[in-house]
Amino acid sequence: MKRILCLLLTAAVLSGVVFCGALAEAPLVTAHCDEQNFSLSIPADKTAYWEEDVGMRVSVGTPGYVPYIAVYRRPENLKNPVNYLNNVYREYMENRYDNNVGTNPCTQYDIGGKTLYAANYHYVANGNQLVLTLMVETREDGDVEYHAKYQEGKAEEALAVLDTVVRYYQPDGAETAAEEAEGLAEVVCAEQGYTTRMPQGLSTTWQEGNGLRIWGGEPGYVPNVQIWRRETKLSDPEKYVREDYTNYMKETYGDRLVGVSLHEYYVTGGKQLLGATYIYKGSSGASINQVHVVEVRDDGDVEYNARFLNDEREATLNLLDVAVRYYAPTKAAAAPSQPAQKAAEKQLNAVPAQPIVAKTIQYNDGRFSMQLPEGWQIMTQSEYTSFCFKAWDPGNPNRTVFLFMKLEPFLKSWAAKATYQQVNDSLGGNSMYKLSADAPVMESCTLQGLLDSLPQVYDFCSEYFTSGLTINPGVLPQMQNVQIVEKTRSSLPAPDTCGENVIGRITFEDYLGQKCEGLVTAQPVNTMSYDFFGVDGWPYTVYLFMGVTSPMGEMTELESTLTQCLGSFDFTPSYVNQAVNISTAETQALLAQGRTMQAAHDAMVDAWYAREKSHDIAFQKWSDSFMGYDRLYDSATGEVYLADVGFYDSYDLHRGEYNNANLQLVDSGTEQYYLQGADYYITK
Repeated sequence: MKRILCLLLTAAVLSGVVFCGALAEAPLVTAHCDEQNFSLSIPADKTAYWEEDVGMRVSVGTPGYVPYIAVYRRPENLKNPVNYLNNVYREYMENRYDNNVGTNPCTQYDIGGKTLYAANYHYVANGNQLVLTLMVETREDGDVEYHAKYQEGKAEEALAVLDTVVRYYQPDGAETAAEEAEGLAEVVCAEQGYTTRMPQGLSTTWQEGNGLRIWGGEPGYVPNVQIWRRETKLSDPEKYVREDYTNYMKETYGDRLVGVSLHEYYVTGGKQLLGATYIYKGSSGASINQVHVVEVRDDGDVEYNARFLNDEREATLNLLDVAVRYYAPTKAAAAPSQPAQKAAEKQLNAVPAQPIVAKTIQYNDGRFSMQLPEGWQIMTQSEYTSFCFKAWDPGNPNRTVFLFMKLEPFLKSWAAKATYQQVNDSLGGNSMYKLSADAPVMESCTLQGLLDSLPQVYDFCSEYFTSGLTINPGVLPQMQNVQIVEKTRSSLPAPDTCGENVIGRITFEDYLGQKCEGLVTAQPVNTMSYDFFGVDGWPYTVYLFMGVTSPMGEMTELESTLTQCLGSFDFTPSYVNQAVNISTAETQALLAQGRTMQAAHDAMVDAWYAREKSHDIAFQKWSDSFMGYDRLYDSATGEVYLADVGFYDSYDLHRGEYNNANLQLVDSGTEQYYLQGADYYITK
């Protein structure tokens, strides 16, 4: 899934943040910038002041500190905003912060009813992990830069304030957005008990079951904005937006659905909402964009749909922005109706499913820090550029996160192994060539070649660990009979001699034969050749072997958490400083590794979202069967149940006797429910 910046640059900007509903609204006040002749409307509890070479700074927290927003009116318009963000400003950031800057490249971002160019820069200042989101608004009256600076993982309040700042920016003398707002028409939805606003001159239509539509043009056609106050609150809003509604769009439009972008967050109306953008072919063949967002509210969740053609984008998103900004309920949400219970009804013996990983905690052993699932164990081996670790769930050791900065040696062929063994035997069997004779063979300089050799690596380490020549074999992932079911080119930088730089989705068995799955990457390198009695005796080296694994069928639930844990790994400054005493090369390698881990996380996330869902379904089917479950779904709510095999046969014959008669067996026509986690377990 290549997502536009409506997702806030996906995991890179808001990794780990869960935000539902709107921030508390404060009255707006006007802030004038005499130095550059523009005005802003900002929340009354924020402070704005001019700072030379920075612009008009709007404090989000304590004035003078991060987080804050800076607005700068450029003296000349940019000829190429994309080049400015991707190259010119990136180079400025790298020079300022000693090249220790991660960058998410320029894309487009909808905010404040406008579409801006934007990019992210990640860096460290005074020991703090910071993010600078830079947005550029191109205007005939002078391009404007908006700088949002905030701590890593704490974007929500800064971006909500930025939404207000962008919306109300005006050069002095121009009509302000606040003045325009006074001329908006009030919209009253008596059927669902709320009000909002819309630009003067537009019309609305109420349709039972579909909600209220505000027509941006001729009634009955795009563009329009639809508002629906949900009759019941969503039990899992994120799952509804990401999975349930997407499945609905796929079922509705079939092959006519040509594009899906799932947004981590969508900022509009000064609020951060869950959402997605869909592109589908209308009856005339025209491409229609549909932005679907959900606002989670205590007084009743609200869904908005904005539909438009490409050239209607900005006007329609501004209409959506106004509708979201001014939405206000006029009556309490109706309590969910409860069906009458009959005394003879049976209760389902169903218990709510618990998440596999409830939460993560910060782990730090003085050398490195990272997020780990609570209760997991970790083993580390070696130091500096040969460092490696494996973390695992003691409840099921096939749930792992692992990293090996370097693995070696790997012989290139069985012929090389036989030659080393012959030479060693000829010298008495315990010569300097014995270690090479016993080394594992990697038959190709590829990810598959490495994965196939792992049982040999385990045996090799088991033999030599006690002598201090290898790592503890216990740190190695237990993998045999590995199959790469999908392979995606990795965006990680790799040496020119790297044989294959890919991310693989794999299935494998542990050493007890348990079936598992995972997402892994590595960089096998062929540095040179060496003629050793007629064979190439120079070994392969593998860099950055890392990944996440789980029992078969669990990766759909665990992928996001485990890859975030892997991406959070970073060596501590004190440990990097110690490397100075070893070599400059060691130090530079450790510094580069910190940047690589976040890039690895992003690359794995991209590979995961680009995967074939058919494999998810196949893996989940196998897991359900192995665990002895039938998969059921509630046709009324869409909730998923895992029931002991045999329960459904009896239930189906007597469903009228149960308090919930809506359960159906998942079949070939409803396979999308294999893509959802279980909500309940039923025992016979």
